[in-house]
Amino acid sequence: MPIILVLAAKRLYKAPPQGSVLVETGRVVKRLFADGGWSRCWKGGDDFWKRAKPSYIEETEGALDRTAVFWDDRFVDELKQSFDACKIFLLIPLFVLCDGGIGATMNLMTVAMKVNGVPNDLISNFNALSIGLYPFLSKRRINFTPMWRIAVGFLLGSASMVIGAVVQWRIYATSPCGRYATGGDERCFTNVSLWWQLPMIILPAIGEIFVNVTSYELAYTRAPARMKGLIYAAVLFTSAISAAITLILTPVLVDPYLIWPYVALACASFVCAFAFPVFFSHLDKPVVFNDIDRMEGKQQPVQTKAAEAAAEVEKEKA
Repeated sequence: MPIILVLAAKRLYKAPPQGSVLVETGRVVKRLFADGGWSRCWKGGDDFWKRAKPSYIEETEGALDRTAVFWDDRFVDELKQSFDACKIFLLIPLFVLCDGGIGATMNLMTVAMKVNGVPNDLISNFNALSIGLYPFLSKRRINFTPMWRIAVGFLLGSASMVIGAVVQWRIYATSPCGRYATGGDERCFTNVSLWWQLPMIILPAIGEIFVNVTSYELAYTRAPARMKGLIYAAVLFTSAISAAITLILTPVLVDPYLIWPYVALACASFVCAFAFPVFFSHLDKPVVFNDIDRMEGKQQPVQTKAAEAAAEVEKEKA
């Protein structure tokens, strides 16, 4: 990557330093929730967002203090656009949990399965091999809208968890130890082959193509030029949320309850799959930018000296 950057240096646009976008975002959010903004928040719409626009503030208050309001109307529109895209990220941790199960549930399942000399790390390698489906679909021009792509990914995650529940049930049913088969005792081993975990590896891996790639696409295309990194970080933060959920649930991921995590994830993922095309279909529409230069970073709202002074005041208060 460094070599590529050096070779392409002359072709890259180098945007000037703009300062932290969090200052403007914080001020906009503060304006939005002032004077009963919480009640308007649930209604949403332009009536909620317009109250942070400088043009509206100047019209209603008669004057505009540029030391406090140092953004433009378009920045508020871009912020609204970003928040609309971020709503779907709240459901992504559910798919991350389906992608490999909650915590060590798959490892516990492996303890009681028949290995037949299969290396422990062999099955997981099929995760990367499954990515080959993406060029297969592209060459055949099989395209989905963004929300249906995520829906398909969630359905694949749900199918994976259904298989996990069935396999875990089969282990309990065939083990001499019944529902206490994953303790590591050789007397509890079953004849259920380790290869039954293969669909649980492949299906979520294919789902990653639909869910993760689409999430990155939405994060990049619908974020303001100066907020792309921040919104992209919000997408990656979903992995941290799923990890936190896993840590919370770890104490209950033991025999004889190992079937139920799979059942719960399968049901939740199936229901959420249809939430995307039903409630977020507006995100399927391509984003039309009135000013391409602005979105490419060539025309960004430059902070004035007053804005920089306001930022310094915020730091001193903190």
